[in-house]
Amino acid sequence: MGVLLEIHLAEKAGWRTRLFGIKHGRFTPHMAQDNTHLLFAAATEAKHPGQAPNQDAVWAISGKTGSGIAYGLFIVADGVGGLKDGSRASQTIIDTLTAHFSKIWPVITAVSDKTITRLRQQLKNAIFLANENIQAMTHTKDDRMASTITCAIVLDQVVIVANAGDSRTYLFRQNHLEQITQDHSLVAWLVRQEQITAEQALTHPYRNVLTHALGATDKPQLDLFTQRLFPGDWLLLCSDGIWGTLADEMLAGFLQTAVSPQQLAPVLMQAAQDHTDDLSLILVQIPLAAS
Repeated sequence: MGVLLEIHLAEKAGWRTRLFGIKHGRFTPHMAQDNTHLLFAAATEAKHPGQAPNQDAVWAISGKTGSGIAYGLFIVADGVGGLKDGSRASQTIIDTLTAHFSKIWPVITAVSDKTITRLRQQLKNAIFLANENIQAMTHTKDDRMASTITCAIVLDQVVIVANAGDSRTYLFRQNHLEQITQDHSLVAWLVRQEQITAEQALTHPYRNVLTHALGATDKPQLDLFTQRLFPGDWLLLCSDGIWGTLADEMLAGFLQTAVSPQQLAPVLMQAAQDHTDDLSLILVQIPLAAS
């Protein structure tokens, strides 16, 4: 959970557990059913379970389009600290995107360049609508709320990834972990400007300061990425509670020995128990082809 740049280092708000849009409940990994080519597990856990709200919200679902094409929609949103209700902002993102795409899946009939281009635009439209919905709940300066988002849409063997803020999506392929998204944070900008190193960013006093998030402005910055997926690939979507506690080398090590998303999810959650923030993750595996 970060804070917006113009808010500086405002105090963090509290936490509440959410799982797949359910506002209360303990961490339980979930695995997709066997009727798609995707296996996944998702989890979220509050910093102080039962004591304060969880600012994170997660959503993970897979299925088939009207013409039988496998799809998945995976979202991690992390409410911004220092504002009135980050948990409400993150849940608004989930509600908006899931409602939007529930109308899209039945009408997809093919995987083509045109389909992917349209799906990218639909994702952009849905996220901008979520931004509008968050802002519509803000009536005064004291009511301001915002949230990060990282989202992955999988359609057959293609993934479209979007992000605003510092929640991340990684691709793990052939023992190599690659961060697909680019953090919208002050320290990430300083690293790109070569003013500090990536190692210094981890302990920088402004490491929680965000430069972009949904709800913060009328026109949020949004990054979109498209990649081909191959059997054996993994996707990891997570909030900064995970990647801020477990270095990329550690995440790669866990993925190298992973059996399944359902097996790995609780392992990562346990490994990140020294966290100072809410924990949220989604693991997606593209299974190897049957021999």
